Amino acid sequence: MDGHLRTLSFTLWVEHRVIESMCLERRSPPARCDVERNDSVELVLVRHAEPDRAAAGPARANPGLSDRGREQAARAADYLAAEDFAALYTSPLIRAVDTADIIGKAVGLTPVTRADLAEFDRDAVEYLHFEDLRVNNDPRYEAFLRDDLSAWGTDVPSFRKRVTAEFDRIIDAHPGERVLVVSHGGVANAFIGGLVGASRLTIHEPGYTGFARIRAGRTRRTLVSLNETPHLRGFDLGIRAVRTQGA
Repeated sequence: MDGHLRTLSFTLWVEHRVIESMCLERRSPPARCDVERNDSVELVLVRHAEPDRAAAGPARANPGLSDRGREQAARAADYLAAEDFAALYTSPLIRAVDTADIIGKAVGLTPVTRADLAEFDRDAVEYLHFEDLRVNNDPRYEAFLRDDLSAWGTDVPSFRKRVTAEFDRIIDAHPGERVLVVSHGGVANAFIGGLVGASRLTIHEPGYTGFARIRAGRTRRTLVSLNETPHLRGFDLGIRAVRTQGA
């Protein structure tokens, strides 16, 4: 994460804490505090665990989890089981569904699939590990950094609009509750970027099973944390790019 984003995240977190403190100290209008407390939704947005690199044939377009990914998901599940959640939503892509199933067993919830939580590559013929594209100087990676998603048949405004509309529906359905959402790195960037007013799609690189917290009230939405990974301390993250021959 670059310095600007660290500063932005910290500023938003401080703003949230100041508002909360003002409510506790009765320095903010009571009506506003009561509304925000009663109606605000806490979203915990989790990126899926590591996909299976060995997937072949049709499964290559929509892989499940690797063994390492299942361990990542299990660790996230154990960590999140200490909290109470009202609902669990997931992208329909298998890497997200597998992650959500593991987390769901730990938190006692059945995942609800929402099509519009899918990544921008949902119609691609193969799943691409972006760390591989980067080390191999793949032009699709450079295009992605320029917010050019044409290789995946979409564009940033359409993708962000689709993702934000889905989060709006989830927030509207759960006033005053804490909700888990398992999705993708691009989805997290699209939603959180819109939240903080970023002009570009990519504002951070969430780790596998890294999660963000967003508080959404009637009048304001606040980024509380970004890319939390306490459950992975001491764990080999296993993000090793594969360089193709001749690259």
